[in-house]
Amino acid sequence: MDSLETFDPAQKKCETDNSEDIAAKKQTHTVPTEEEITAIVQNAKKDGYAAGFQEGSEKGFAEGRKAAEAAVKKEVVQLQTLLSSLNQDLRRMDQEVADELLSLAIALSKKMIGQALIIKPELILPIVQEAIKSLPGSTQHPRLYLHPDDVIIIHSHLDTKLTQDNWSIREDEQLCRGGCRIEVDGSEIDASLQVRWQRVLAAIGRNDSWLEHED
Repeated sequence: MDSLETFDPAQKKCETDNSEDIAAKKQTHTVPTEEEITAIVQNAKKDGYAAGFQEGSEKGFAEGRKAAEAAVKKEVVQLQTLLSSLNQDLRRMDQEVADELLSLAIALSKKMIGQALIIKPELILPIVQEAIKSLPGSTQHPRLYLHPDDVIIIHSHLDTKLTQDNWSIREDEQLCRGGCRIEVDGSEIDASLQVRWQRVLAAIGRNDSWLEHED
């Protein structure tokens, strides 16, 4: 007689629970599909690219900023050099213009003096009187040298005074009109137009001769 197996409900329930646990574990450890693996790889690449891009961007930004600062400094130096050169050019131009204006003023002054002496030759009178006043009190045989045309003017206005003081009036064609020269007691007073002109120009830093401006 065959032996009969005894049915144990508790044992049957335990086996059922174990089967369900095994099935759940199998479901939990299911091997990913090809699509899932591809998605994982793509996500990893994307994350890697993002991290690399961020690092590269930061490094590139720093290098770019450094290069930009160097370029700006170079441009500033070039600009400063240009401005310095421009200032020098402007100063040089200002000096050239000033020199030209001064030369023009000198030339015009000379022409005006020449024209004034022609229009009003009596301008020689105060020049001679001033030269005579510069002499010491006692003089012997003073001689007054004048341009021939100015001698006529002096004789017309100062002849009596000069005759009383024993002045000798002499012509000197080397003198320009408007000037004179006095010789007395071995000394000389040069009040020629050339000398007076040079004194005026020396006061403004020029050394032009009156004759050099003659036309």
